[in-house]
Parts: sequence; structure tokens; C-alpha cells
Amino acid sequence: MYLGKREILRLEEYNDSRKEIISDKPGAVFIAFSELEGLINKSQLAQQYFEKTQGWLSQRLHGCMVRKKAATFKPEEYHRLAEAFRDIARRLEAHADEIDNAKIEAPGTMA
Repeated sequence: MYLGKREILRLEEYNDSRKEIISDKPGAVFIAFSELEGLINKSQLAQQYFEKTQGWLSQRLHGCMVRKKAATFKPEEYHRLAEAFRDIARRLEAHADEIDNAKIEAPGTMA
């Protein structure tokens, strides 16, 4: 099921392909970042959740060659990435709730 915001012309074909791609961790990570379409700041994600650079994260996202080997996430790093997404989701949900629960100020006034 496509979770992005772009219009997909052949959605059924895309979803069939997507299902196959997300069957392994590298594919699931690739699809997640692809469908989030720049909503996640990779530099801050790498720094805050991995204490690494954006370059380190990009190498793993794209399977770049590092010391003659394709850079990949370790199993515990895949889990840490999933937990980072969950943490971001919880934080966004909490902020959305605060916005919904806040009173509307009269026009021209700021708290």
C-alpha cells in the first residue's frame, strides 16, 4: 500500500512491486525514505539517533562501496532506525494533539 503523497499512475503495479521490495530490510528502508519524500531530515536523524553523520546514513541507504564492501545497516541498526521512526511518530502525534487541544486566540494576538 503506497504511503506517499505523489500520484502514482499504475498504482496496482506499483503496490505489487512495492510488496516485493519491502520483503527485506534494505528494500523496506529504501521505500520508507522514498515515500516520505524529504520529510525526514537525514542529517538530524543520523546525528540524534545514531550519533553518526548524514554521510554515514546515506552510504547505508544507497549501499555505497566503503573499503571495497557495500555499506549496510547491522541488524541492531535496522531496529534502531525503526525505533527512531516510532519515536518521531510519537512526537508528531503529541504535537498534533497539542495543536488540536490549544484554544484559538483572537486575531492579532500571540501567546
